[in-house]
Amino acid sequence: MMTRRKFLVSSLVAGAIPLASAAGTQVTAAPTKLAGEAPGVDDGSGGRLDALNVNETVVRYISAWNEHDAKRRRVLVAETWTEDGSYVDAHRHGTGHDAIDAMLAAAQARFPGYRIRLISGIEAHNSFVRFGWAAGGTEEAPLYLGGTDFATLASDGRFQAVAGFTDAAPAPIG
Repeated sequence: MMTRRKFLVSSLVAGAIPLASAAGTQVTAAPTKLAGEAPGVDDGSGGRLDALNVNETVVRYISAWNEHDAKRRRVLVAETWTEDGSYVDAHRHGTGHDAIDAMLAAAQARFPGYRIRLISGIEAHNSFVRFGWAAGGTEEAPLYLGGTDFATLASDGRFQAVAGFTDAAPAPIG
């Protein structure tokens, strides 16, 4: 007999259940590849990461990048990163909730109309997570951007650190 939790996890992992983010935006989790037996993966310390929680953290992360309301974005940042959590890519970085929130606001100001969306499965093992994202390619934001982010999870399921890589971007002018 399948329990409600097993059903929800298997449906989420299969991408069948849309999630509502804390910002109220509906996001559908992409299929998740997990090492080990579902619904969790080895967290490297003998414990198990819960697949549902990993998906929820990634959904909150994507929502934080897209949230323009400062108060709601700040809540998403706190729910997604640990207090001393960090983000770094080739063009921006932040450590701690204030710096990450300011970094997200600056990215939104630089790229108006762009919305990040999940374009890959979420892979997780030990305390590591990897997923692909894209932004743009729309009438409002015509230049396409795409990348892969790698994250480490803290024991509470929030991100401790995220390293972002851009896989596709417009050619530099000049």
